[in-house]
Amino acid sequence: MKLSLSRRGFLLAAIAGACLHPISLNAANVIIGSGADTSYFVLQSSNLGITTYEVKYNYSATALQDGYTLLAKIIAAVPSLNISLTNGGTMLMPNYFITEITSGTVTETNSNAPPDYTPYWAHWVSGGAAGFPAATPVASGTWSFGSGISAPYRLIMPGSWDALYFSDGSAGPSVSPVPEVSSTALLALGSWVIFKRRRTPR
Repeated sequence: MKLSLSRRGFLLAAIAGACLHPISLNAANVIIGSGADTSYFVLQSSNLGITTYEVKYNYSATALQDGYTLLAKIIAAVPSLNISLTNGGTMLMPNYFITEITSGTVTETNSNAPPDYTPYWAHWVSGGAAGFPAATPVASGTWSFGSGISAPYRLIMPGSWDALYFSDGSAGPSVSPVPEVSSTALLALGSWVIFKRRRTPR
């Protein structure tokens, strides 16, 4: 069934309106830093909710960054966020694990209760490289269990995702590790829709 001209015009206008207001689609995201490249960091718990941070930086294959770098940038930019960690490695080759996160007045602390010691801040990754005893490439678009947020066990690349999810560690975060459509792309799409509407014969 074809849309009548008036209905089609209404639909195109609605789509254009949505495209020209991309902020509503990115309301959950907090943009940190600047640079040509972006990686993402998700914090999720039942009490803290879910926040996705877009961390901007300039990628360099000769100066690789890790999840700890992203997290440090986030902490520096968000005064209400405090994170405690422990080093499972050495001073020369640290392997940081998160033990407690406070956001505002709410704190989530790893459980010390046997036998499962859950919930705790489980680390999840998508894209980039991760693993123990050395990082290897990680598939994008799906969550994989992490092995610590710092190099050499975690290396980020443009478009990669890291997450800290306060849970029993049996499943990844509810956020899909796929970047949202950029505001620039949405604006371009909105402009194209309006242009097509104006060129529609009457």
